[in-house]
Parts: sequence; C-alpha cells; structure tokens
Amino acid sequence: MSKVAARLMIGFAVLVTSLSAIVGTVAASASIQGETASTCLVPHGAGPGYNASIGNEQNDESVCITIGEKLLVLLSAASPNASPWQEVRVSTPGILKTAPLTIMFARGLTGTNFQAVHSGTVRLTSQRPACGPTTTGSPVCDAIEEWQATVIVRRSVGVPSNTGVYGTVTAGPTCPVERVGQPCPPRPVMGEVELRDTSGATVGSTRTASDGRYALRARPGTYTLVVDTGSTFPRCPSKSVTVVTGERLLADISCDTGIR
Repeated sequence: MSKVAARLMIGFAVLVTSLSAIVGTVAASASIQGETASTCLVPHGAGPGYNASIGNEQNDESVCITIGEKLLVLLSAASPNASPWQEVRVSTPGILKTAPLTIMFARGLTGTNFQAVHSGTVRLTSQRPACGPTTTGSPVCDAIEEWQATVIVRRSVGVPSNTGVYGTVTAGPTCPVERVGQPCPPRPVMGEVELRDTSGATVGSTRTASDGRYALRARPGTYTLVVDTGSTFPRCPSKSVTVVTGERLLADISCDTGIR
C-alpha cells in the first residue's frame, strides 16, 4: 500500500469517527431537550366528588394536578369476565390521600379516588392476571399485566396569600332545651371543607381545626363551600361565597345536630 493510500484511509477513519461523535452528540442533545420540553398531562373529566380522572389509556404517562384536587383512577379489565385490576398502590405516602367516592362501579372496573394534599411526585401502580379466572376463582396463567402512572402534585400558583375565605364551622343545638344558667352553645365541627367552583369542581379543601376553624386560599370568583363530616349529622348547609382580590372573606357555617 502506498503512503498516499494509507493517508487517505486514515483520513477516512478520522472522518467517520468525527461524524459518529457528532451524530451521538446531536442525539443526546435531542433526548435531553425532549425531556426538558416534555410536559405532563393535565387530566380532565370532572364528576361527582372528583376533579379529573385517568384510566388504562394513561399507562406510563405523567399527569399534573394541584393541591386540593381529587383524581379518580378508573381501570377497566378487558371484559366483564376478565380478572380485575388490583387496588391502586401509591409509591410515596403523604402526597396523595384516599378520598371518599359516591359512585358505584360496574363489574370489571377498579377505582380509587385520591386527593392531593402535598406537593411532590408519586407513582401509581396496579396489576392483574392477564387471563380470566376459572370456576374456582383462580387465573389459569401466570402472566401479569401491569399499569403505572406518575402523578405530579403542584401548588396552586397565582393565588395571593391574603385572598381567600375563612371562618368557623359549628353545630347546634347541643341540648333539647336551653335553660337559664345552663346554656347550650354550638359545638365545633370536625370535617372536610371543600371550595367548589361554578362547575362543581373542587378547587381547594382543608380540614377544620379542633375549634372548628378553617381557612382556604382561592382566586377571585364565586364558589360554594361544602362541609363533609362523614356522617348524617350534623347536617351542614352549602354556602355561596364571592372571593375578592386582596380580601379574606369571613364565612361561618352553622350546622344542624338534629337534636330537638
């Protein structure tokens, strides 16, 4: 081989190596940019007791909700006779809590309602046997189908700290007859106070303190306050409120104990 040919081969090898390095750099850069530019899905589909919902279609996806919002996870088996999904598990405690749900599920559906209570990221997972159960109730194969989704909980932005609603939730009467010297003052109510917008979606929630006091931050607008005590009594009426920028609206709620 001549010196000229050898030099040409060396030059070609250097060129190929340089091109490979450039392509690798571009690919890595595109991957990083893709990760940076990617945004999580803001789920929709509000219903009774929840602000948004996700299901089988959101497998391996990321969704974003804000503190106070409720997210319904509804997983459907392949058919009514297929093995159902197991209970949805949360990777990290303290960010989501299980919320009550008032809807009934059809056969083959597994649902859990979560409420965001702290900012952070959690992974939701569930699995089910890929084949249907036999007459004994056990699946006939060992194959497992898995589902997972990442939930990113963010703080509400754009809400001034001095804008919102506060008050005390009490219940009365506390005795059948109030006599002189034996007053029966209303008692504090322990429960969940929800702030719902005009569409019925919950935009904020909190639990009352031991003295019945509560406070919620909210954007300016018209809302409905709903108190959930988890029982029939005390029965607390809903209350309409209008929040104004830069003001904290006082909204006390009086509940009925049912004592007569």
